[in-house]
Amino acid sequence: MIMLIPAWFSAEAQSYEKGVSKELAEWRANRITNIHYDLTFNVPLDTKAVLDGTAFITFYMNEKTEVVLDFQGTIPEFCLVNGKKRRVVLKNEHIVIPAKQTKQGLNSISIDFKSTDKALNRNAEYLYTLFVPDQARSCFPCFDQPDMRATFNTQLNLPKEWNAIISESNYPIPTYLYSFVAGRFKEKKGQREGYTIRALYREQDPQKVEQIETIFDQVGESIRWMESYTGLKYPFNEFGLIILPGFQFSGMEHPGAILLTDRRLFLGSHPSQDEQLSRMELIAHETAHQWFGNMVSLKWFEDVWAKEVFANFFASKITRRHFTKIDHDLNFLMTYQARAMALDRTEGTHPIAQNLQNLNHASLLYDDIIYDKAPVMMRFLEEIMGPKQLQAGLKKYLVNNYFKNASWDDLIETLDKQVPSAGIRQFSDIWVKQKGMPIIHTTYQDGKLIVSQKDPYGRGIFWRQKFDIRLIYDLDRSRTVTIDMQQPTVTVNIGNRPSSIIPNYDGRGYGHFTMDDYYTQRLALRLIVTRGDLHRFALLLTLYDNYLMGRIPASYFGELYRNMTKEKNPLIMKTALSHMFRIAFDRPQNERQTLEQCIMDLLPENKTAECRQAIIRQMAPNATSPDVLNQIYKIWSSHSDPLFNEHDYMEMAYRLAIMRPTQWSEIISQERRQLKTDQLREEFDYISRGCTPDKQEQHKLFNAILKAENRPHEPWALALLRLLCADVREPDNNAYITSSLNSLQRIQESSDIFFATNWLNALYGHHKSQEALQDTEAFLKKHPDYKSSLRNKILVASWLLKNTRERISQEKGQKQNKK
Repeated sequence: MIMLIPAWFSAEAQSYEKGVSKELAEWRANRITNIHYDLTFNVPLDTKAVLDGTAFITFYMNEKTEVVLDFQGTIPEFCLVNGKKRRVVLKNEHIVIPAKQTKQGLNSISIDFKSTDKALNRNAEYLYTLFVPDQARSCFPCFDQPDMRATFNTQLNLPKEWNAIISESNYPIPTYLYSFVAGRFKEKKGQREGYTIRALYREQDPQKVEQIETIFDQVGESIRWMESYTGLKYPFNEFGLIILPGFQFSGMEHPGAILLTDRRLFLGSHPSQDEQLSRMELIAHETAHQWFGNMVSLKWFEDVWAKEVFANFFASKITRRHFTKIDHDLNFLMTYQARAMALDRTEGTHPIAQNLQNLNHASLLYDDIIYDKAPVMMRFLEEIMGPKQLQAGLKKYLVNNYFKNASWDDLIETLDKQVPSAGIRQFSDIWVKQKGMPIIHTTYQDGKLIVSQKDPYGRGIFWRQKFDIRLIYDLDRSRTVTIDMQQPTVTVNIGNRPSSIIPNYDGRGYGHFTMDDYYTQRLALRLIVTRGDLHRFALLLTLYDNYLMGRIPASYFGELYRNMTKEKNPLIMKTALSHMFRIAFDRPQNERQTLEQCIMDLLPENKTAECRQAIIRQMAPNATSPDVLNQIYKIWSSHSDPLFNEHDYMEMAYRLAIMRPTQWSEIISQERRQLKTDQLREEFDYISRGCTPDKQEQHKLFNAILKAENRPHEPWALALLRLLCADVREPDNNAYITSSLNSLQRIQESSDIFFATNWLNALYGHHKSQEALQDTEAFLKKHPDYKSSLRNKILVASWLLKNTRERISQEKGQKQNKK
């Protein structure tokens, strides 16, 4: 028999690359099964002391071959292999047990270890582990890949008065879903849908702690919905929640030990509609993961998006059931579609499905394409299959892969068999495996409405989708035409020429919706007379996209203003305000200040509390107008408006301190005195340093947070960076661009999965100078072979800066042509 030897194989174990290559992962998964970890961790009170422990690992092998474990920490010279003392070597993050020490059948390894701090989020009074996507190996020796499921038994030796939650131990899960949390936490339990829900938290505000009952209710509601939809009971024994201050994600779905950020769960006394929706969506998202992601897991992390698409898709449906009075089609556009388009319109976009050769690059896969474009795709998929057929297909997928691992292609095979006539494979090949979005152009010609798609990348593909177009003839006559794009061009006989056309009237379409200039210039005028919240919101998105494309002038700000004086829907108001501020930000400083005052003038015009709240939240961190700052100062100094929570007032203080440098110390001291908990004071003390007017101190702070050890809570570090990169500090803070880009790979490697993206967003969010763009372009030109995934993130984050400069140049050219 001839045995093929993998290219990376070496008897001396010299050639295993760092991380977990796809080749190594496949080789191991084909040979090793029935893994069990018996883990002991000794958790010191001193956060600088090393966390150590012992791992006793058992597993079955279908042949006698070497064993490769993954580990980034340190180990002693010897371990026990099948009960015998053996010398071991740790090299390139791998512990290799030679074949002569293993056997076919049951094997065991017992090894002491010292963990790194990379995935141990350590604080003085608590710690939590976060191993996604490939960080379990930083804490203990393991087979750190998603398709090598294992059961776990865990012993935590903790400081006195610490309590803990450990992830599910009775069902096999991947290493990235294993977690433990320990510390000085308060605890609350509840019963919902026959399940015990346990919550650990550190919140001290009684009004917020009372909200845990609401959180339990929403967990129960989410479980009930998922059980009904899938026909399968909640797949685990326990439902544990840990609500963490300064948590770097929104949530992480560890079965039995779900980590959640306190900022999205504990709301102020007057939460906005958006905040209430956001909390429910987060709880529903993490609950849906228990079926899609935990019970059935991905085979390889290039399919990470597939577990996220189901979590968001079902979160949208569960939230729809809970909030019956909200327009959920509108909320879907705001929550998913607008965010997806914001990335998909940039040069840094990519397909939903991405290739991954080594797990140490898995963190680069995460962005708004996988979280937000994927649900848009799923909505179209449900439409072409039919809701009942999609549900039936997903049930089969879960049953066939119960506590196993599956790929997106496995699911597509199941769905294609469910509805062979739907063309599921072809749909997936375009929507999932191709990047970008189409340009969908509408024109009128000789009694016909012609709607055509164009692929901006010239690949000759088109995106199957369905949407409405509104035709307006006069004040009393209009009609809606449904466009079903099963081919690149659709022609509809409509007769007389409409006076106005609103493309994508229902918002279901996905792409750049353009029209001939005659209709484009009349589009903004339709905003004030468009009835129906969904239609008005969809029109907002179309107008803004055309503004960014340079097809609609900045003067459409006036139409936005007129509409917002009467707007009652806070979701529409929030989005419109962000568009209005973007227009203001793009203008010269004197015009910007005038437009900022126009936004603030909406306060007396619009009487709804939530809309007023949205206006202040938009302007408080961004204002430059002295008159606007005076208005914000009055609100902040009184500290008595119940519409605003502690973080709202903190944001006001940060901006006021930056804009009034001679008063900065007084403002920061006054705000600190208002804070009621040690937790808030600790956060404020860390972030507010960025308000200093001392330029040398600003540079020191920036250089400090380039290092991981100076980022105790990643969200705090990002908030500090945003202050250092404030718009009014240009051009001095342009120096941070090149420094950040030079350090980006190190930042990405030393942080959690979203941090590099969020760092770039904080870095570029308020830059608009030509120098900032030139520095970025110079870096990219100097590094033509820069890692493509990080290069794309730079292109995405800097896109609005580039877009602003292009439109400024376009406007100057138009003025010169008029002369």
